[in-house]
Amino acid sequence: MDYLQLLLLGLIGVAGGILSGLVGVGGGIVFVPGLVYAGGWEIKEAVAASLVIIVFSSLSGTLRNARSEDPVNWRVAGLLSLTVAPSSLIGVFISNVSPEIVVKVAFAVLLLALAYPTARGRGEYGADRKDIPLPLVFVAGVFIGSLSGLVGVGGGVMMVPLMVLGMGLTTKGAVSTSLAVVMFTGIIGAAGYVATGFRDPQDLLGLPPLIVGSMVGAPLGVRLRDRLPSGVIRVIFGAFMVIVALRLLGEAFGVF
Repeated sequence: MDYLQLLLLGLIGVAGGILSGLVGVGGGIVFVPGLVYAGGWEIKEAVAASLVIIVFSSLSGTLRNARSEDPVNWRVAGLLSLTVAPSSLIGVFISNVSPEIVVKVAFAVLLLALAYPTARGRGEYGADRKDIPLPLVFVAGVFIGSLSGLVGVGGGVMMVPLMVLGMGLTTKGAVSTSLAVVMFTGIIGAAGYVATGFRDPQDLLGLPPLIVGSMVGAPLGVRLRDRLPSGVIRVIFGAFMVIVALRLLGEAFGVF
């Protein structure tokens, strides 16, 4: 791996980190294609590596969130992590025994269904104003965790609207809390891949630039988020969900 590739991977890490801090995702939607196209990794190996990187990017963003105007709600993070993080091991198992197309399509459809209400918003949600029953939130958490382990993303893209619509958090508060859940999910999912065989250690040279870049970018994303109004965050997040959904559908059906 030459210096140009290392620099490119570092820049991809920064981009993924900024995305992580801005909208509460782990950055896997950037890291996986970065490893595939810039690092020459196979897709399943890139998924495993992405979960490792996500741990560091979300940790960096979570530490920065401690000084944010909308810090982590640790009660919600703990409750959701108990469902989402262990479920990532389901995705690790599925990645070895089943094609990804069915899960990718289901993920994309659900993203598209949630994108509009998330972008539109309904004001600030209080503890007495919830649109998704709490048991369904935890059922969805199992699905999110499984997808996280399968496609190498932290699952924040779906956890944020669930926490807003089902657990009474504001959008910015959900973004901060999502990063903490993503961190725990990455730890469990990455451990699952390591336990089942990861990759030749010599080929892991591409990870440090991504890890360092992501840890630099995540606090920048949090700072940018603090300076934007909640309405803008909702629109950005809704648009991001649509982009992710279209990308997954394109991959599933071989369009791109």
